[in-house]
Amino acid sequence: MEVLSLIAIFLVGIVVGFINIVSAGGSMLTLPMLIFFGLPSNVANGTNRIAILFQNGFALYQFRKNGHLNWKFGLLLAIPTTIASIYGARFAVNIADDTFDTLLAVFMVIFAVLLIIKPQRYIKGKFNPKIAIPLLGVAFILIGLYGGALQAGVGFFISLTLLMLIPNIPMGEMHGLKTLVVTIYISVSTFVFIFNDLISWKFAIALSIGSAIGGSIGGRYASTLPDKLLEKILIIAIIFFAVILLVR
Repeated sequence: MEVLSLIAIFLVGIVVGFINIVSAGGSMLTLPMLIFFGLPSNVANGTNRIAILFQNGFALYQFRKNGHLNWKFGLLLAIPTTIASIYGARFAVNIADDTFDTLLAVFMVIFAVLLIIKPQRYIKGKFNPKIAIPLLGVAFILIGLYGGALQAGVGFFISLTLLMLIPNIPMGEMHGLKTLVVTIYISVSTFVFIFNDLISWKFAIALSIGSAIGGSIGGRYASTLPDKLLEKILIIAIIFFAVILLVR
């Protein structure tokens, strides 16, 4: 039975890796799937982070190779995010499974709603540059708390923040910043889960390998698949799993 579960998670990793490259929010699917396969919620939360680190390592190499990594700005944003993520992770390791499942389901619905309404279309570039920097600091502290605690969908929230407060940022640089910040803070906050023995290494390895394969496939088709179709599929899947988590 465990072998079948690992094979299933490997296949889930391929799908999630593909989604993370051509769209966003793959962890919104990974976490409930790990929970459904029998992992306690906090173990699923920690296990998912190993796969993200593995996937982001390959992505950072590509961003650096293509000249899309703003190291100085990324490190500056990562400082408050990383500090906050440690507190978020410490909160997550002690949270009860049913509370975690409810919080995850609520944020999954919020994420789906944001995908639908696209708030960046209405407020992009409307912030005064003088307050944009302080707002970035506050936003990335909140992102760090959320990322340390739940992680799922954090890439979307980072992208949304950057697009709203830095309206002229190139898309390549934005994705590079997102990946760099997530990689840095998750490299630190994941140790909270490791020290508390909240990682299933078998599932983590299977998910990591699958995610790498899915990411490679996604890289080939990212420019050919319609964004609206991908968003609709992701929204339907997120709402489906959110309802199951709430019922559970």
